[in-house]
Amino acid sequence: MRTPPPDVDEARTLPAPVLIAASVQPVLSGTVVEDESNHEILDAIDHAHQQLIAAEIAELVGILRAADRWKIDQDAVGAGIERLIQPGHDGTPRIAEFLALEIGALLGISQTSALCRIGDALDLRHRHPKLWQAVLTGKVRVWQATKICLECAHLSRSAAHNVDAAMAASVGMLPWTRIMKALPGQIIAADPDTARQREQARRESRRIRISPIEDGHVSIYGVVNPVDGIKFDHVLNEVAKTFPTEPDTPLCRDLDRRRSLAFGMITQDAYTKLHREKPLLDLSETPSNRLPQRSTPTTQQPIGCTLIVHISADDPALDPSPTSTTGVARIEGWGPLLTEQLPHFLNGANITVRPIIDPAGIRPVDSYETPARMRLALEQRNPVDVFPYGTTQASRCDSDHTIPYIDGRSSQTHLGNLGPLSRKAHRAKTHGKWKLEQPTPGTFHWTSPHGYQYQVTPTGTIRIRVPEQT
Repeated sequence: MRTPPPDVDEARTLPAPVLIAASVQPVLSGTVVEDESNHEILDAIDHAHQQLIAAEIAELVGILRAADRWKIDQDAVGAGIERLIQPGHDGTPRIAEFLALEIGALLGISQTSALCRIGDALDLRHRHPKLWQAVLTGKVRVWQATKICLECAHLSRSAAHNVDAAMAASVGMLPWTRIMKALPGQIIAADPDTARQREQARRESRRIRISPIEDGHVSIYGVVNPVDGIKFDHVLNEVAKTFPTEPDTPLCRDLDRRRSLAFGMITQDAYTKLHREKPLLDLSETPSNRLPQRSTPTTQQPIGCTLIVHISADDPALDPSPTSTTGVARIEGWGPLLTEQLPHFLNGANITVRPIIDPAGIRPVDSYETPARMRLALEQRNPVDVFPYGTTQASRCDSDHTIPYIDGRSSQTHLGNLGPLSRKAHRAKTHGKWKLEQPTPGTFHWTSPHGYQYQVTPTGTIRIRVPEQT
């Protein structure tokens, strides 16, 4: 067991948060307190803010103390046994792997987020000592320190120390925006060789990505050659100028909206030429080491996607003459749309429809493997990892038997005994003393090694029990 640094123990003397009942209650009840002076109101705000800072520091210190004291069985061997991992960066210690599961559930965040939280705390304490002291004294907020640590994550410990020393005078004194503007220059100055390597890596990782659907639209972002980016910006502006700007055409009133229309026009034109007419690029004189040769498709290649539809016996979708066509459709891998947008979205697309009529009617099987139809129903019932506050998509999880499978017994594989679990959560259940029950199909009752209890349903996670203090 490591002994915590003295400054960690000193931070334990910080005041614990206390509810300001007299100031909060009138706000909660909707009552206006006429006899409060402006000074009293501002003093209450200041007091609440100081409590918030103290609570953040207390949580940070608690995470570090847990990382320091959490033990694993160093003599245990075998697949799935808890390991030591390094969630922080260069110069930070390794910690017990399953600690993130306990802390994540306790804080109401995913195990991945908890691991990042632990790594951030370790980075702050071990790689940025001056910033760490500024946090402990309340001069810098935890979230601000975390942001600086993340920006320096690629640096060696010694280079991070250089950045820490260079910024020591300004942190806590200058406005936050000025600190963040100065930070990139300090990072480059701390390690010019690494800065050159990152520039090269950035050049080799140029990409364009499309986000999932949100509010009926997608976002486009990426990293491209600066010349190409500037030229594309110019093309969007020039095409946008060709659209009308009359007051009765709201979509074209401002340049940004006209640019989005221009993007659609350019894309549609390119898509048509790519699949029906001729190559977009003349590659006959292009060196082979720059762009690959390709043949022009003779027929249009449709977009492929999967549309999953849920149907129940009383669903209006079964009515041959529905009164309304408005609803929500979810495109697998992309996101939700209004059904009225589907005709435009799916025009020319290759659609696979998999109706799930009655998941509860899927019969148990005797094999350990989960049949494809049952697996699909499971993923629709519980779309993400059923560990407390899980975020991993069910399609990327193990199909776990809540009551462990035993060879020779019949009907063990059924929806009432299955749940999607991420690999780490699966290992923690098997080897990490986490206990799991499934009292009703799709509802999961977890008990952590330290006695905290959580209930996980398709709608989320709630903590249902805190162990009594002894």
